[in-house]
Amino acid sequence: MVILGLDVSTTTIGYAFTKDRKILDMGFIDIKKQNTIQEKAYYAMDILEDKPHSIDKIHIEDNLSGFQGGRTSQQVIIKLAKFNAVFCFILENAMDVPVISINPNTGRKKVFGKARIKGIKSKDFVKEQVEKRYDTKDWCKTTTRGNWDKRNIDMYDALTMALFEEKT
Repeated sequence: MVILGLDVSTTTIGYAFTKDRKILDMGFIDIKKQNTIQEKAYYAMDILEDKPHSIDKIHIEDNLSGFQGGRTSQQVIIKLAKFNAVFCFILENAMDVPVISINPNTGRKKVFGKARIKGIKSKDFVKEQVEKRYDTKDWCKTTTRGNWDKRNIDMYDALTMALFEEKT
């Protein structure tokens, strides 16, 4: 079963295709240049549909439902929730496969055995856990200066969603 995991924000969409817990492909889609929610959604959709994988199920990281220590405003949460809803609707209708929203903490707990480690930011925790389990150098991008592109973490979050196994 091929699972597409997605981590959706309003500027970058991380994606990961897995089959039997093995990575088939992963990366991120930059959607900063698209102006409207609809343009962003269809632009990302076109890229995902061009991938050579026959998708059986889509796991998408659920949007934030609370504030992250004062770093996330109410407007950002509303904007993310709106985009996430539109994108999920388009995915379900275009790809005709189940789209399952997964809470990020639930996904991490199920995949890594715990959702976080005290004192470590969640993004750093996910990066550490993914790199401990997988060789990701073929998919990670670097900036023009040769540094690790911070958008790689979006594909790591997407990989976490793709690796999530639902209760049967």
